[in-house]
Amino acid sequence: MCPLRNWYDELRGDFPLAAHEVLRSLAAQRASYPVLERFYARHVEGFDPAVLPKLPRMAFTIVTPDGVMQGVHRRLLDQYGDMVVAYRVRTMTPELAERIYVDGLVTDVPGRHISSWWIKRKVFDLGESLGLLLRHPSDDGFQETFTAAKGRSDPLLAEPGTLRNAYRTPNKTFALLHSSDDLLSMVYEASVFFEPGRIEELFDRPAVSAAEVGALRSYAAPAEMSRIEQYRLLYRVKRRLLIEIAADRPGVVEHLLPVYDAADAVVAENPGFLAETDAIAGLLKEEAGILGATADPARFAPASALACLRLLADFAAYPQLPFAQFAAVLEALGVPLSALELTALESLFFFYRPTA
Repeated sequence: MCPLRNWYDELRGDFPLAAHEVLRSLAAQRASYPVLERFYARHVEGFDPAVLPKLPRMAFTIVTPDGVMQGVHRRLLDQYGDMVVAYRVRTMTPELAERIYVDGLVTDVPGRHISSWWIKRKVFDLGESLGLLLRHPSDDGFQETFTAAKGRSDPLLAEPGTLRNAYRTPNKTFALLHSSDDLLSMVYEASVFFEPGRIEELFDRPAVSAAEVGALRSYAAPAEMSRIEQYRLLYRVKRRLLIEIAADRPGVVEHLLPVYDAADAVVAENPGFLAETDAIAGLLKEEAGILGATADPARFAPASALACLRLLADFAAYPQLPFAQFAAVLEALGVPLSALELTALESLFFFYRPTA
């Protein structure tokens, strides 16, 4: 009867992995993260054996400010609300972000790509992030399951049905949420974000109450911006810049307005990320051709509306006006933008996808 009972319990998901199996898995991952050697020796090796079997059913995620702005946390709590065992809303300072994304944990591991982190730091500066620690009742690979459900950061590689595909984030900059890649990084990152007295306290907690989940679900960002609004912002700024060059370059305005009207129509139609990206990329190429054909090198000034337009239309214009100077030029032209709007524009620009 015992073998049959064990098989039945395991089938139901009530048979947790033994402590030694979990420790063996953590030790194997330890070899991939030399940077976590001290953390592993000081904390993981001394884990309470009674807590270890619970780790494979845990998952950790951070909803970044842009994700909160788009209500991603509400969708997560609708699906996983009864699995939340710990949560925290906090501002991700550069120091905290560097501790979580420590070099060697996400940058030096084969297959990882986080070269756009210098922009992600700006996203964290936009507001508060929400950290969630979840425990599934039966999934002994819950972190991997959750990370797969999150989807790829590159929208051109997004899988149907994933969160990032559903929200169609414009690029690697606005990534909606972060989730740990495996068991050991989950233990480390959760310990940094929550900073408990003892790490085991995180994984041995009961689920939070329904009232707490409801209150957390109602949390809202002070500002909100969706993907479509980012495209609308892009063309609103471009139309405003046209006013600055209309007096001495009426031909540019005449040729560019139909392009911007076509872009507005694409955004209004909302055909889906790939179709929209291809259409906008084609219009960007047309716009860049118009600007290149009408630009007079003798009169071209980096601190000009034309320079701003070229930057937003053509990646090749970047050396003439680095994005770091973009805000100052706009301010001087009387086109002030908020930090969120500037980050949204940089996000779209960073992922410019040229057409053949």
